[in-house]
Amino acid sequence: MIVVNSPYNRIAYNLAVENYVFNNYDDDIFMVWRNQPCVVIGRNQNIYKEVNIKYCEENNIEIVRRLSGGGAVFQDMEVIQYSFITKEREGNSFEYFTKPVLIALEKLGLHGEFTGRNDLVIDGKKFSGNAQYHRHGKVLHHGTILFGGNLEHLKNALKPNPLKFVGKNVKSVSSRVGRLKDEIDLTPQEFMDHLNKTVMEVFNIDHITEPNEEEKKKIEEIVSEKFGNDNWNYGMTPKFQIELAEKHDFGIVEYGISLDKGKVSKFVITGDFFSNDEVDKLTEKFIGLNFTESEFKKALEGVNVGFYIIGMTEEIFIKDLFKER
Repeated sequence: MIVVNSPYNRIAYNLAVENYVFNNYDDDIFMVWRNQPCVVIGRNQNIYKEVNIKYCEENNIEIVRRLSGGGAVFQDMEVIQYSFITKEREGNSFEYFTKPVLIALEKLGLHGEFTGRNDLVIDGKKFSGNAQYHRHGKVLHHGTILFGGNLEHLKNALKPNPLKFVGKNVKSVSSRVGRLKDEIDLTPQEFMDHLNKTVMEVFNIDHITEPNEEEKKKIEEIVSEKFGNDNWNYGMTPKFQIELAEKHDFGIVEYGISLDKGKVSKFVITGDFFSNDEVDKLTEKFIGLNFTESEFKKALEGVNVGFYIIGMTEEIFIKDLFKER
């Protein structure tokens, strides 16, 4: 494993560095970085439902869609990002990749815990969320660490789905989070350095590099084509005749369906779930079918729904769409 330093502090560029390294480096990689104020949404999320776009524009908060699934997060220069890029791992890789973060905290006298599907908490308050992208036998694991951060922007830039709070005793994002700077006397840069040193010790890393000038040009091309491109970040989110949403332990799943003479003409699935492949490859199987339980079940024969929405089964999928409401 090697450390790759990013020379950037803009989210579109840092995500492009991840993307470039993922596709072009053979070594396992660790990165730690920070961004100017931004909102990063999960690959499968509906930006118009999850983000207060007007507030972000008024406050110069960049909005970018990442490769991985999961939920939307606010970041600024007091919020630490870290990334692992390795070959696929067996078992719970979320716990594997977050363990060095917990070790770094223990060295500072803080006891953190992994909880749920992708969170780290201290005394029940979330300070880190994590997400993953899988492709070609590799995994990109990246996490957000709320060292500090502007809580006013955190509260106003995001529009969390009310389903997130079902079954919880809290009513807002800000009441669920904790900042590390309230617990330790370090600057964000000092904590980044401490985390980097800890990871290097845990994985016996002795090599540090960063993109050269030729690689920077290719990274800028990725920014132009993807992470800095409105087509990627905003996309097209049409209105639907049928809109359904369900909360599961593997995430929130929202369904948008349009019909033409009873047949499915558009089908979009969004949410904060994780996936192994583009969910559009699942929904395209239903275009042109009658919106009936029997036809949808037939279309699912031989299809592993859980490959496109991790944790989903055919039974849950059909129940989400056709249960009585």
